[in-house]
Amino acid sequence: MFMEAHGTKALRFAVLTLRDRQESEDVVQDAFLRLWRHSVRRGVETLSPALLFHTVTNLCRDRMRHKRRHPEQASDLIELVHAAMESGDQSEELAIMDAVMKLEMVERQCILMFYYLDHSVKETAIALGINEQAVKTRLYRARQHLKPLLAPIWKEEIL
Repeated sequence: MFMEAHGTKALRFAVLTLRDRQESEDVVQDAFLRLWRHSVRRGVETLSPALLFHTVTNLCRDRMRHKRRHPEQASDLIELVHAAMESGDQSEELAIMDAVMKLEMVERQCILMFYYLDHSVKETAIALGINEQAVKTRLYRARQHLKPLLAPIWKEEIL
């Protein structure tokens, strides 16, 4: 029941964070396994979505840290974005996603959780293990960093 209710959002968050579908599925599966073990060990009856997203976030960070230390090939999403941009078939959504992916990880996570997964500031703060003011600050900074990256798109829409 818990997995059905929150599995899709957790997977979407992991895919947007890691930019790799297979690795994201592994992360989400590992997160659910860890939560199940936690509930059995502690005798917890109900699990919170915040704990799930906190676990997924930490596992994503671990995977990205591992990739940074052991570089491999580029992920499928990045290749897809760049191929679309080079072919001239630049849709607005791909350009926005490319801009979001250029943000620092902490800013990108806040943007993804707040805008793409429709979490509130409070839910985002709980999931990331930070306070609400830090989420607001990261969202503000992320928007400031996105403005110059998205300026060409907005200028084309005005003309």
